Amino acid sequence: MHRSDRVVRSFHGLALAALLAAAVVAHGEPASQRYGAPIEITRAAPFVELALPPSAYAHAMQDDLRDLRVVDARGGRAPFAFITPPAPPAASERVREAQLYPLPAKPADGRAWPSPVEVTVKGDVISVRRSGATVASPAPARADSPGWLIDLGEGRPGEAATRRIELRWSGPAEFSAVYTLETSDDLRNWRSAGSGQVMALQSVSGALSQPFVVLGGAAGRFWRLVWLDRTAAPTLDGARAFAPAPDVVAADAASELVFAPSAEPAGRAGAADDARRALHFDLGGDLPLVDIDLRFASGTHVAPVRLQGRARAGEPWRELGGGVFYRLERAGAVSESPAVALPVHARYLRVVADERAAALDPRETQLVVHARLATLVFASTGQAPFRLLAGSADAAAGALPIATLVPQLDDERGRFGRAALGSFSEDATVARAAEQAEQQARWRPWLLWGVLVGGVAVLGVLVWRLAKAGPAAAREG
Repeated sequence: MHRSDRVVRSFHGLALAALLAAAVVAHGEPASQRYGAPIEITRAAPFVELALPPSAYAHAMQDDLRDLRVVDARGGRAPFAFITPPAPPAASERVREAQLYPLPAKPADGRAWPSPVEVTVKGDVISVRRSGATVASPAPARADSPGWLIDLGEGRPGEAATRRIELRWSGPAEFSAVYTLETSDDLRNWRSAGSGQVMALQSVSGALSQPFVVLGGAAGRFWRLVWLDRTAAPTLDGARAFAPAPDVVAADAASELVFAPSAEPAGRAGAADDARRALHFDLGGDLPLVDIDLRFASGTHVAPVRLQGRARAGEPWRELGGGVFYRLERAGAVSESPAVALPVHARYLRVVADERAAALDPRETQLVVHARLATLVFASTGQAPFRLLAGSADAAAGALPIATLVPQLDDERGRFGRAALGSFSEDATVARAAEQAEQQARWRPWLLWGVLVGGVAVLGVLVWRLAKAGPAAAREG
């Protein structure tokens, strides 16, 4: 065989060895689940429903929870499925325009407050007209108008009541206006419905606003919004009413979780000024959030804030938006701001107070989040007790489609059993294997470079020997 052929074969052999080495280091058997938690069945049934807590998200190593497994006492797999979490609120609310009418001045002699509109009922038809006019149409507010009459419109049978109203205004750029609310079905009998505050603030990081009027559990077609100080009130241009959509399933409502401030873990903290003026919250897992709220223990608070989040402690903070939270105490009554929509995934949240506002007191402040936590349903086949396993970065999806596990979900769901999840513990054997895999991953680039450098060196020696042997062969010839 010619020497040059031997060189080519040697080079091919070295390349194949390098590829095999890379494959051996980079691949291997899928890792087992590193963590496990006991499942306590509180109500037995053929199908058992388990609402996943934040700890399940914290120990799952894949965002879609595909590494979760349910096993029985002997380690056999129990079939399970996820019930799809509900859609964000924007898709689960009915939204429509509300009509605004400026209120006339309130009589000083104690007489009943005149209404800016008249209601006529003929059979099933309700007509609303401005007082003294032939057509119902909103009008711009007069300088002496103390507030607004809001008409939510005629509801249809079976529709859910409006929960909140979003106000639109044209100015000013900054204001803070407190209001009281009353509601009525006929414009004659009015009942108190609390109070609240709307505001706008120009911040270094952008505009902050709180445009929502929370109606709470009160119901009524007409609402009277009265400013405590009309000189501080904005110029309203319109309003939208929000009510739950009829197809929202109550059992699939977002979970409410409450957190106290926690110490910020080591990592890239971000701007020092933000860290000093911020409260840090650990949600216990990378959760799919719907909205957040700040809950104050007592007193009156107004807190314009910026919101930041991240999934891991070592990541930089990312800006998520802002909002204004408040708690008002007045005449023995308390009114609080609505939640701020925040449809993101995050484990850590940081609430940064605006530079012109007071710093938040960690002893007085809690974070309330609504999260779309998944529900796991498993068939109670096998030998109890059952366990939930998690913590594999390369596990294939383990859940069945819910229609496969429970073909008639709507009929069967009312008969589901119930279960709660205990605390997770670590499998020592799997943990050691995971640590060894991490060490191999750290050494992998060096191994590959070593193989390649060694191959180049051997190839160089062979080329040098071939070049040296060439002149000798020519002399012999």
